[in-house]
Amino acid sequence: MFIDGKKYDSSTTSCTDQIRVLNPATGELVGTACLATSEDVDFALDSCHAAFKQWSEKSFLQRSAVLSQISSWLKEKPLREDLAILLTKEQGKPLREARREIEGVTEVIDYFVGLASMTHTDFFTSKSNGSYSFTVKKPLGVCASILPWNMPALVLAWKAVPALLTGNACFVKPSGICPLTVLELAAIFHEAGLPAGVLNVVTGSGSAIGNQLAQSPFVKKISFTGSSEAGKKLHIAAAQNNKRVTLELGGSDAMIICDDADIQECAKQAVHARFFNCGQTCVSPKRIFVFESVFDDFVKAVLEAVSQLKIGNGLSEDTTTGPLSSFEEQKKMIEYVESVRKEKASSVLIGGNVPPNSDPKGSFFEPAVLIQVPMTSRVMTEEVFGPIMVINSVKDMDEALKYSNETQFGLGASVWTNDLRQAKKAIEGFDVGIVWVNQHMKMLPELPFGGVKESGFGRENGYQMLNEYMETKTVVFKF
Repeated sequence: MFIDGKKYDSSTTSCTDQIRVLNPATGELVGTACLATSEDVDFALDSCHAAFKQWSEKSFLQRSAVLSQISSWLKEKPLREDLAILLTKEQGKPLREARREIEGVTEVIDYFVGLASMTHTDFFTSKSNGSYSFTVKKPLGVCASILPWNMPALVLAWKAVPALLTGNACFVKPSGICPLTVLELAAIFHEAGLPAGVLNVVTGSGSAIGNQLAQSPFVKKISFTGSSEAGKKLHIAAAQNNKRVTLELGGSDAMIICDDADIQECAKQAVHARFFNCGQTCVSPKRIFVFESVFDDFVKAVLEAVSQLKIGNGLSEDTTTGPLSSFEEQKKMIEYVESVRKEKASSVLIGGNVPPNSDPKGSFFEPAVLIQVPMTSRVMTEEVFGPIMVINSVKDMDEALKYSNETQFGLGASVWTNDLRQAKKAIEGFDVGIVWVNQHMKMLPELPFGGVKESGFGRENGYQMLNEYMETKTVVFKF
């Protein structure tokens, strides 16, 4: 844990139970983290609450100067590389992806730092009664962030940076699967100038800590990224105390390939997006719908691109696909493919097994390509959080949109076409929070990110986020 400017680990007397963090590629111990008690959570919340007053009294420009310093530190190559290596060891992703994630943290910080001079209040006049009115905005207080294990560093930045810039104190709960990079980032934030207590990180049980956060009078907002089931439970608990909640609950993104698109390029980009981070990305294209006339060409190009993937330890520079996060996830992926084999064996073209030459201590899985899968199959109705690509043919855009929207999720979707009319139809027809045209999975700090339906509600990133972390008070006066 990292509380009040200090690290707490298994060597401290207050930490009796540990979380063992294992490298999913080798099974080796990467490090340990404390399994927090309810007393630890209270200690961290007290620390945040105490630090909030001083931090909130600083100006936007003063707070942005601290954040800018943090960004500068993270851009130093040795430090950046050390963080990327640690992230690869605990999460499994290839080094190139880990490096990009750490770069993404600095991009988020730099974007929000740039907004510091743009914050303002609204002013109104009324000629009817001669009154003047204006708004006053103030930080909420202690804001909690509950992080996922697939993109821990980047999502930390998405949640914590706008909260810190607007003057809030942050309580962070990372995933027990990969908490170490987040803990290191917290220490760096502090060493670079963030006052003690303004950002505390507590490791432990997600459900127990989530319930405690929902009940705490100090916590004014909870931002959660994770499963729909866990998000719903947290939402119910937080509603008992009318807490603000943002939920990003994953998705089952659709990708529509029209017959006028560059099929080779579409296949290349589809493989990259689907198998990035071993398919463990909420906005990866999990269901691909291809116009009939180009279906065979697309599948052929996909198989060629998949054959170029190299499965292995993420620390190897030539690895393109690392292990799944755990053996539990590996088992899920095998079960998904087996369920399709039982329904329609011809649908499984390649993959879906444990690689024969992989380290048995690693949770590796061969990227699978499935075609013409029934819409009732589990791989079409559930969020498949792993390297399984499903490709079905469709007659036209109407059928593609119909199938795309036949899901409980609504995070993102993409359409690939050079026809503006087809693009417009898809943009208006997708029932999702994010639509890409001729790209997929591109996420920039300035763009709002979030979904609809079972994918949650609320948005992260974009200038609108500043208002999400501030309370607005309206003042009306006459003299």
